Amino acid sequence: MSQVTVFYGLYGSGKSEVSINYALCLAREGRAVTIVDLDAVTPYFRVRDVRERLLEEGVRVVAPKESVRHADLPVLPEGIRRILMHGEGDIVVDVGGDPTGARVLGGLKDALRPGARGLFVVNANRPFSRTLDEAEEAVRRVTTSAGLPPQGLVSNTHMGELTQIEHISYGLEFAEALGRRLGLPVVMVGVPAWLKSQEEELAGALHGAEPLYLERYLLKPWEIPE
Repeated sequence: MSQVTVFYGLYGSGKSEVSINYALCLAREGRAVTIVDLDAVTPYFRVRDVRERLLEEGVRVVAPKESVRHADLPVLPEGIRRILMHGEGDIVVDVGGDPTGARVLGGLKDALRPGARGLFVVNANRPFSRTLDEAEEAVRRVTTSAGLPPQGLVSNTHMGELTQIEHISYGLEFAEALGRRLGLPVVMVGVPAWLKSQEEELAGALHGAEPLYLERYLLKPWEIPE
């Protein structure tokens, strides 16, 4: 059954990478997938920047036109309401990383299909979410602006290329504690793909939680091959 899944969270939580990898995971299962770039505020690290890679793997990309690709303006994709309401297959939505960015989704909430799932991405290593009190406040502010109550959390605590299983374990414990406060489950855990080979250690750290193995697609300008 097709589903609309909305990923929101604070700037720097990794929600765009999570959105991209989740959409690709669904596509590799043979599902029809559309990813919607609603990050209309932040000019860096947006889904639209890897449009060609996504299209190559069969993921339809809905984003502002190329002519405003790098605009730091709240520009919405054409036909977004129709796509959210009537688009075929699974739809993955990447929302801007603060209450202001999330407000873009709030203006479209009447276009969301019934049953749309909001998942808040938690990175306990980022500012304003390093304590449970901060993280709880962030969830409330962002999801209220988005107009979509969260149905679950995504644990995505990491240290970039230095991430070890201990960081994944700490992040999951943090997200589970936050979930107990909010009455929300942790529905998936972001895990850098290079840790997949450490199967036994990883299984112990996840203790049954669902991993989402993450490849890096959003690169800094100096990391992009010429």
